[in-house]
Parts: sequence; structure tokens; C-alpha cells
Amino acid sequence: MGSKRYLLLLILVFSGFAACKKVDIGFGDQFLDNGYTQIVKVDSFDVDLTTIYVDSFVTSGKGAALVGNLKDPVFGAINAQTYLEMVPPIYGDTYVDSFRFASYDSLAVVLRPNKSWFGDTTKPLQVDVHRLAEPIIPYDNVLLNIYNTRSLAVQPAPLGSKNIYLRPNSGDSIVIRISDVLGKQLFNKFLDPNDADVRSNDAFLQFFYGLRISSPNGNQLIFGSKDSVTMRLYYQKAGLYREKRTIDFNLINKSHQFNGIQVDRSGTVLKDLATVKQIRSSTTGNTAYTLYAAGAMAKVRFPTIRDILKLPSFAKILKATLVVRPLRGSYGTGSFVLPPEIRLSTTTQLNQIGSDITFLNQNGNAVTQTGGLRIDNLYGENTDYAYDLTQYIRAVMNDATINQNGLLIIPPSPALENQFGRLVLGNHSNADGKMELLIVYAQVQ
Repeated sequence: MGSKRYLLLLILVFSGFAACKKVDIGFGDQFLDNGYTQIVKVDSFDVDLTTIYVDSFVTSGKGAALVGNLKDPVFGAINAQTYLEMVPPIYGDTYVDSFRFASYDSLAVVLRPNKSWFGDTTKPLQVDVHRLAEPIIPYDNVLLNIYNTRSLAVQPAPLGSKNIYLRPNSGDSIVIRISDVLGKQLFNKFLDPNDADVRSNDAFLQFFYGLRISSPNGNQLIFGSKDSVTMRLYYQKAGLYREKRTIDFNLINKSHQFNGIQVDRSGTVLKDLATVKQIRSSTTGNTAYTLYAAGAMAKVRFPTIRDILKLPSFAKILKATLVVRPLRGSYGTGSFVLPPEIRLSTTTQLNQIGSDITFLNQNGNAVTQTGGLRIDNLYGENTDYAYDLTQYIRAVMNDATINQNGLLIIPPSPALENQFGRLVLGNHSNADGKMELLIVYAQVQ
């Protein structure tokens, strides 16, 4: 009887030890013991939002020619013009026979719109073509980069001008007739077998530096074309029937085609941006701005995110989602179109573009997140871009210095430099476009 009581006492003692021991839980993507953990969702973390000044950026070799100007009430008066070289086809003896009994017709510049535009397409846009007065030479002959701040001298009188109505989705080319004086001069060079200017590209570029295609101030439209701009010489060949023929002068060096883009921010909320370099959203109505091609980009930081570590029951971040909402009323009417894709790029306190926030596709490859824009055309409340920041936030939790840097909110390249979709967005306190960081985390009960 005494031995039984002793055995029962031992069982009770060991049971007490087991009851006092905390259950070890392995925190991974799945939680197996919901009796000892709790999932919590919060959205109260501060979002520090600023607008950063973009001093300059490379526009050469980007595959697009930008032409036009407009005045944006937020980003300022924007002017875009494109510069390019073009050369004739390879000269051969066939040209001598082709031009025998031929007569000059006309000379024109042909633009091929790429369906990108910013502004009012219901009004005409004047497009001017000027002959360059100096050659196109990159800043750095090794990198062959030319920046948006570059401009070149042109001959004062335009070669030609035309008022156009842009139909961006039609696919139609824009044909601008230019100087017959130049056209006949080029025609005669092909007639003369001893004229060296059309025998090689180098020789031709010494004779003809290239073109600037621009628009005078006072218009309200900027449009993009493919960089395959052509200067086309039309002539007719005599015979039984007059035969129409052409000679195309085409772009040959993409690194020598670039877009000059200038911005005047006078009278706008961003008027001091070039001086102060960055503007906190708290000083501009809890709002920040992104239009990289106009010299502005938004930057976001999460200064209070590490406070979650102070919670006594905090275990692990499960999911972090950033929701970026354009301000209601800032898009969808006339000139104001949203960028179809926006990426988040890591940066330092120097605000240089770093690596993009990515996700792994089905093949295990890292793919840049672009926000998956959805547009609420009815109320505008559900228009947003959304990003999975789980890995980034976990890195911030482990390294406080990362949170001093932040993320840039910008389009992917080459839309970054070539397109004028604008993004006006609010910080965590802006009811018309509230940016939110949604955190789902586990805590131990």
C-alpha cells in the first residue's frame, strides 16, 4: 500500500514539471499550434513620405523620341524635344541609273508615334523641325551617355513646321514636309557621282549634323515616337509611266539620339524642389509626387516599424503589404494619367536608385513587383498599387540602418525616362489617398 502511494506521488510531481514548461513553437510560414499563438493584423505604422529632386538622367539610347510641351499645375511647365542623327543608305552605282531621267519631288520627316502621350489630344500641336548647327557628341565617349539637361544649337530658321492632331492609338505616322532647298541639295548629291558627302556615314555627318524636333511654348501636349525617325526624299523616275521612289535617311547611332527635357516649377507646390532637394509630405498637405521625367520622385520610409519589437508577446512578421493610393481627383481626367506600372527601389540617404523589390515566379526567378494597378472608376477609393514587403520589412527589423534609407516610388525603365504618367499620393494621414503598411504578425500568448 505504501509503495502505491509513493508511485502516485512521483507521477504528480513530474506532471507538475511538464505543466510549467513553455511549449517550443517553430515559427515558419505555417503555425501548427494555434493554442499557443495568435495572429495579429495592424495598420497603424507611420509612413514617412517625401518628394525627392531628380537632378538629371540619361535619355540617350532609350528608344523613344519625345516632343511637345505643357503646363502641369503640380509639376510645372515641361518642355521636351528630341535630337538625332540620320544617314543615307549605302551608296551604289545603281543610284546613278536610278536618278537618270529622274526629278525631285519633296523632302519630309516621318515620325511613328509609340502610343504614349501626356496632355490634351483634342487640341493641335505645332511640331517644328530644325537643322542642327553643331554635331551630337556624348558627355562621355566611353559610356555614350547624354542627359536630359543637354541642348544643342540649331539653325534659326526651321526646316519645316506642321500643326498636328495626335491620334495616339491609330498607329498612323506623322509626316512633316521640310525644306525643298535642302531636299534638292540632297537630290543633286545623289546625281553627282563625284560628290563625297553621300558616299559614307562619316562624310555625311560632317555635312549634315542632324535634326532637332520640338514644339514652341504654349501647347498642351507631349507625345512619344519610336526612335526610328526617318527623313524621306521623294522623287520620280521618268519612263512609260512616272514611277514614284524614295530614299530614306535613317537613325544609325541610337546612343546619339536623346531627349532634352526642361521643367519650370515657378508657381507650383514644387517651386523650391531644385533648391531644397527634398520636401516632406507634411509640408505639402500630406502629399508627395512622382513624375521622374519632370524631375520628381516620391520616397517612403517606415520610421516606427521597429517599435513592434518592443511588444512583449511579439514573435515574427508573417506578412507585410504596402498599399499606395493615388489621391482622388489627381488622375483620370484629360492630361492626368496614372503610370501603368510603379516599382519600389531600395535607396540610400543619397537617394540613388538601387535594387527593386521583387517576387519569385513559378520558375523561381526574381521578378520586379510593379504594383498591379487597379482603378476604381466609380468612386476612386479602391484605386491602388500593392506590394509584398515581407522580406524587406524583416530585413529592416534585423538592421536598423536600412530604415534610414527607404524606398523610391518610380516607374520601371525605360518608362522612367520616356513617359509622363504622373502619381500624386498621400501619406498615412491623407484621407484622400492614404498610404498604408499592413502588418500581419504572430504573438505568443
